[in-house]
Amino acid sequence: MTGYHVILHANWDAEAVWFSTSTSPMLQHSIDETAELLALSADLTRELAAWKAEFQGILNRADARESRFPTPQAEQAWLANGKELAARIKQESPAVARVEYLGDGTIPRGTCVF
Repeated sequence: MTGYHVILHANWDAEAVWFSTSTSPMLQHSIDETAELLALSADLTRELAAWKAEFQGILNRADARESRFPTPQAEQAWLANGKELAARIKQESPAVARVEYLGDGTIPRGTCVF
């Protein structure tokens, strides 16, 4: 497979985009760096930054276990938006071979993944 393998996911105090090629390791990248390397549009870049910021905004630093969206509907809308953004990364960038979206809500709250 040629091209970038991209992973879009949200994590506290971390970048939301990771990618690799067949000859490079999986590394995290800032939204701006991602936009430059993958030739993403300004609109998609702004929307990715807003999606990441929305997730960072719900972090309860006093007790991360209490971090949550204000409503289940807000969480579902955020998840659906991430899925759309992942699809747009693939559509916009000829350098991308594959995009995985890990924010689909299938990992139950409180589960530890290694």
